[in-house]
Amino acid sequence: MKRLFSTFSVVILALFIISCGNRPAATTTPSESPEIIVLETSENKTTAETPEEPKAEVLSLDSLYPFTANIEKVFEGNGNEFASYTEYVDYIQGNKMQVRSNNGGTEIVKVITKNDDEVKVVYEEAEVYYKENFLEKESNTSKILLKAPIAVGTTWKNGENETSTITAVDKTIKTPYGEVKAVEITTLSTVNGDQVQTLNYYSEGLGLIYTMNKASDYEISSSLKEYNKDTSRVKVVNSYYPNVDEKITLFRKNLEFKTNDIPRNLILDAYKDVPENVLGVLKENIVVNYLYLNKDGMVYVDLSKDVITEMNLGSGYEMLVLQALTNTLGDYYGASKVILTIDGKTYESGHILFEKFEPIEVNYDGVIDMN
Repeated sequence: MKRLFSTFSVVILALFIISCGNRPAATTTPSESPEIIVLETSENKTTAETPEEPKAEVLSLDSLYPFTANIEKVFEGNGNEFASYTEYVDYIQGNKMQVRSNNGGTEIVKVITKNDDEVKVVYEEAEVYYKENFLEKESNTSKILLKAPIAVGTTWKNGENETSTITAVDKTIKTPYGEVKAVEITTLSTVNGDQVQTLNYYSEGLGLIYTMNKASDYEISSSLKEYNKDTSRVKVVNSYYPNVDEKITLFRKNLEFKTNDIPRNLILDAYKDVPENVLGVLKENIVVNYLYLNKDGMVYVDLSKDVITEMNLGSGYEMLVLQALTNTLGDYYGASKVILTIDGKTYESGHILFEKFEPIEVNYDGVIDMN
C-alpha cells in the first residue's frame, strides 16, 4: 500500500509539469495595457456636486427703519384714547429724520438718527403745532430704538431701569394693515415701582408697525392701519388782513407741507395771495430775511425795507398792517409776541418807531372771521 501511494503521487506531479509546459506564453502589446485599479482615499475621493442652500437674508437697520420722504402712517389704538395717532415725516437730511405724531391731544416732534450700529431718538418736544426744522437742535434725549446686529439676543439699555432685547426676528404680526413679518423688541422697565413690558415690532420697508405696553393694571396697543406714500400734510393757517373799514379780518387757508418744505416760504407765499376787499400785508417784492420762533417764546421776523417804502399808508392803516402780520405769525407759531425788524435794524417809518427788541403783541380783539 505504501509503494502504491508513492507511485500515484509521482504520476500526478508529472501530469502537472506537462500541462504547464504546453500553456502558451502571455503576450502584451502597447495598446493593451493592464487595467489599473485606483483605490479611493480621503485625498482623491470625489463626490457629486450639490446646489448650495440659499443664504438667509440679513436684516439691516436701513430696511427696518427706512428714512422715506412724504410718508404718512396711521395707527389704530386700543386701551387708551391717545393710542391712535398719525405720524408724518417732516424732514430728512443725511442720517437724521424728523417725524411728527398727532394723537388728537398733542403733536410731538422727534429727531431720529441712524448709523451702522443703532437707531435712536436724540431730540423730542411736545406741543409743537407748527412745522420747523429741528434737525440741528441740541440733543435733549438719547433713546435707542434698534441696535445691530439684528439677531435674537442683541440687548441694550436706556437708562438704569430699562433693558431692551431682540426676542424674535421672524414674527408674524396681524395689523389692520395686514399680516407682516417683523422683528420683535421686548423692553422691560420699572415705572413708579411697577414692572412694564413693551413690545415693539419693526417690519422691512415699513418701520414700526405695532407696539404694546403692558403693566399690572393696563394694556395699551397701537397697530399700523395705513401706510400712505407720496402724501403731504395739510395744515390750516390763519391769515389776517386789514380791511377798508379799519378792521382786521381772518381768512383760513389750507397749506400742504411735504417733507423738507420750508414752511416760511409757503406761509408767506400764501399770505401774498390777497382776498377781495382787504389790504395786502406783504407785497410781492418784499423779502423776508429770517423768520423763527426763539427760545424766549417770541417770533422774530426781519423784512426788507420795501415793506416801508411800498406800504404808503397813514399811521392808522400802517399799524393795522403790522398788527395783522403779528397775528398771522403769532397764530402759526402759537406765540403771543412778535419782534419785527427791517434789514436787521429796529423798525422805523415816518409814522411808527419801535424801541430795540420792543415786541408787538398778538391781539384778536375785534377780528372779523370771514370763513
